[in-house]
Amino acid sequence: MRRRVSLFLLLVPAFALAALGVLMVTSTMARHATATFGDPRHFAVRHLIATGVAVVVAIGIVRAGPARVLRAAPLVFIAALLAALAVFVPGIGVRAAGARRWLHVGVLSGSPAPILTVAIGLVVAAWGRARVRGEDERVGLPRAPGVAGTPAPATRITAFEALPRRALALAMAFVAVLALVVEPDFSAAAIATAVALTALAGLGFRGRRLVPVAVALVLVLALVASQFGYVGGRLRGFFAPERDRRGKGFEVLALARANASATPGGAGLGHGEARRRLSSPGSDYVFAIVTEEMGKTMALAVALAWLCIAASAGLAAHGLGDRRLRAAALSSGLALVAPAALHVAVCIGLVPIIGVTMPLVSYDPATTLAAGAELGVIAAILLKPSMLPSRVRAPDLAGAA
Repeated sequence: MRRRVSLFLLLVPAFALAALGVLMVTSTMARHATATFGDPRHFAVRHLIATGVAVVVAIGIVRAGPARVLRAAPLVFIAALLAALAVFVPGIGVRAAGARRWLHVGVLSGSPAPILTVAIGLVVAAWGRARVRGEDERVGLPRAPGVAGTPAPATRITAFEALPRRALALAMAFVAVLALVVEPDFSAAAIATAVALTALAGLGFRGRRLVPVAVALVLVLALVASQFGYVGGRLRGFFAPERDRRGKGFEVLALARANASATPGGAGLGHGEARRRLSSPGSDYVFAIVTEEMGKTMALAVALAWLCIAASAGLAAHGLGDRRLRAAALSSGLALVAPAALHVAVCIGLVPIIGVTMPLVSYDPATTLAAGAELGVIAAILLKPSMLPSRVRAPDLAGAA
């Protein structure tokens, strides 16, 4: 019963957000698409394709099952890291708004950061826990029974024996976060750091060890970010928008007007002022457009949808005997929900403008694909009793922790 409720909380809001995304991208991006490409449907078609591919990715992950996903995590991570490093290659990487975060290869373009973020959580989940003798070394599940019909006895490997893989996983996560800082993409680096720490928490690392590390990393990221001029400009635009009407302050004021003029029923799709004032209404500020044009009630529904998805990820992780699966569920849930929370915070004026899109709703093909992978991981873990080999029953997971 709990699994059915969890799947409902995961899939129904996700499909509703995806449908809203198609509507918003079609509406908000038509004018820009016409002016740039001569086709008002250009971005809508690309968004639909990305959403369709995300659905296929999610189904593929569910069919593969969590065991195979975690076995593939290191390879997925390496591919995502190479894509993130490719932004520095001339002719492939695109520099804009003071950062080099995007790839442009033929007709394909996007930021590899969202995919790298979920890969960080998966590789830490796969390699971050001390293995147990007698369990399947590929995932951490009990080995299939032998001739006698009983699994091999499970004894924990010492911390020294587990150190190489654990240290390698943490080193890989550090290199990925460092690549995001060098781009620089500090919001993505912060989310990736939080995802890695969440995976470690899911593996059983205690808060008294993780909290000081998290605080130290936040301070380091803030210190490094303060050295970049565009970050200072965004902070000035946030704290004194009236003095920065030609910079980010203009958009801060536009967001404030959109929130102030919002009504429960909204002004009507296409009749808001914010879409004409904001630089990227279909991506970085789509929640503000929803609030102004579709009303506070719809904005609240969007927020509740994300809360349902977060609850589903928590329920997927709750009670799992295998800590690797728990870490994968929690880290994938955070990688999915954290950008949405930051996006909402920007649009309602709680934090400075940081250029974070809302998964599934904003126009951002890479984020949409990453969201499909994250939803697939959570759904696969919820369905794991039926997706694992028949020789490994769900109750056996209790002995794998």
